[in-house]
Amino acid sequence: MKRFLGIKYSPKDIRLLFSFKSSLIKRLLRGLVYITAVTAVLLYMEQKDIFHIQISNALPGYMGAALGLLLVFRNNTAYDKWWEARKELGALVNISRNFAIDINGLLPPGNKEKTRIANLLTAFVYALKEHLRSGVKMKDMQDLEDADFKIIEQAHHKPSAIANLIMARIEILWKEKMLTDMQQYLLVTKVNTLIDICGKCERIRNTPIPIAYGLLLKFFINIYVILLPVGLANDLGWGALPLEIILYYVMMSIVLTAEEIEEPFGKDLNDLPFDEMAGRMKANIQEIISYE
Repeated sequence: MKRFLGIKYSPKDIRLLFSFKSSLIKRLLRGLVYITAVTAVLLYMEQKDIFHIQISNALPGYMGAALGLLLVFRNNTAYDKWWEARKELGALVNISRNFAIDINGLLPPGNKEKTRIANLLTAFVYALKEHLRSGVKMKDMQDLEDADFKIIEQAHHKPSAIANLIMARIEILWKEKMLTDMQQYLLVTKVNTLIDICGKCERIRNTPIPIAYGLLLKFFINIYVILLPVGLANDLGWGALPLEIILYYVMMSIVLTAEEIEEPFGKDLNDLPFDEMAGRMKANIQEIISYE
């Protein structure tokens, strides 16, 4: 049993072929039925000499080469978004730990501001997670001070509101001479980094692949898998039909998988395990500030 970003799986399990996002077969079933029916009709008419489509033997090769390039480009662009998102979450893990270490080291033992800022830092992680999904859940922020909770609850962009509250606490500590100018600058820089990570994640989420490109690719796949069996009808006969089904499944699986991983912040099988990572960040923050 291996783990991939929090997902347990066995590389020898054949069921992996059919387990992407509640089974690719289910998602492709309608298209498979449609393509199979159209191809079967064309093959039947070809076999009965009702009509004959003359296709150059070189055409499927040219189309296949072009389609292969398009599929590679589509998959690479989606994976680039997924991997960039993973790097940003890794940066969030690092900055949250560093921030907690700085707060714990710079403030004296027993200082209440230490716990308050640590709770705000944890709240930022959970707010960002849900902000990138369907909306922030305030139930994840029950450890906050009542005043902080109310301000965040009323805010439209909650990660920015939390960062603003952290900045305000740092300003108070600096005015009370509990932080030097250099220490204040160090902490302010880390708050700015949190907002930078938030902005980059929003860009990843809000910048989909142009819909025209996706529709063109799917149209090209449908044309290809219809023409190829017809062109091979004289050589394979009805044996071209299962070949068409396999080709359609493989190529459309690549397209659907790319569509899934280009939205990496959700809760699907191939999405990043943000829930698990947020839980680990919270545990790390609480452990760090517990050291005196």
